[in-house]
Amino acid sequence: MNLETCNSVLRYFIDVCCFSFVLSTIKCTYFDLSESNFISALLSLLTSSLAVCALINNEWMIIEDETGKRPGTLGSNSTQPEEDIIKELTFIHAEQCQGIGTRHFWRAARFGSFVDMDGTSHVAYHSNGKVLVDCITPLVANLFYVLIALCFVVVVASCVACILNVLAPPNGFFYWLRRNTVLEMCNMLLALLACITSLLAECQVSSVRPLSTVSIGPGFFLIALSGLSAFFAATVSLRRTNRLARERRIQNQRMLCARSLRSWRDIGRRAEDTRPIIDFERYLESTTATPLDVIRATPLDASSFEH
Repeated sequence: MNLETCNSVLRYFIDVCCFSFVLSTIKCTYFDLSESNFISALLSLLTSSLAVCALINNEWMIIEDETGKRPGTLGSNSTQPEEDIIKELTFIHAEQCQGIGTRHFWRAARFGSFVDMDGTSHVAYHSNGKVLVDCITPLVANLFYVLIALCFVVVVASCVACILNVLAPPNGFFYWLRRNTVLEMCNMLLALLACITSLLAECQVSSVRPLSTVSIGPGFFLIALSGLSAFFAATVSLRRTNRLARERRIQNQRMLCARSLRSWRDIGRRAEDTRPIIDFERYLESTTATPLDVIRATPLDASSFEH
């Protein structure tokens, strides 16, 4: 990754951080910022940043020659090194194929084919004034177009998830998305599909260049880390949602018990009957975890309930 790419990624990260900070300072009556999940928002922001890095990475797969020569032998039936064949092809300006990334497919491209002096057919990929021979096939190009689309959707979905975790909408469709971590789950699935697509493209390139070593590059690991970050964001969001729901349920139970016990105390006729109720009510309303005194109550006489 060159200096220009690093600067663009850094600018993107700073812009998103500033935008998230501005959203977190907005006081809106439709959103409750006390329920904002900033940890999950930061993880979603990390997911988006990793997906952007994968999107602009130019080394999704690295091509090397096992025999120590310069990369590649062309075609399954060719025995000439790539450098020698390129010198023979005076009608094209071919380059060495040392790696394949998403940046090879940002601009319009076209394919061509030719037959060398040995009668072997080759595929040429023309894009941005460059020509790669027996490196990128139409199937590989289609797989990388799918990769670009998946990475772009991950970037958009993770940005939306970050905004929802900061604003915390109280109800409606966006509340459903945030509560059930739908966007984070989608990002995990999309990252997994991107990894599978990258492996399929690697297998296709390996079949085109059988005498070369084709290995996965940094782009694959970046999108895999993006999916892992989405998994942690979903986990943190679900844990916080469940904890808040449990706290509210306990609070509601305390309120209901206190209201019921007050009603029972009001209609009680004997003081000894209300003493345990008052102690239990004080326990429910207490905010500390200090143990209460042992409740001593005389058992009720069963004869008093007989009429």
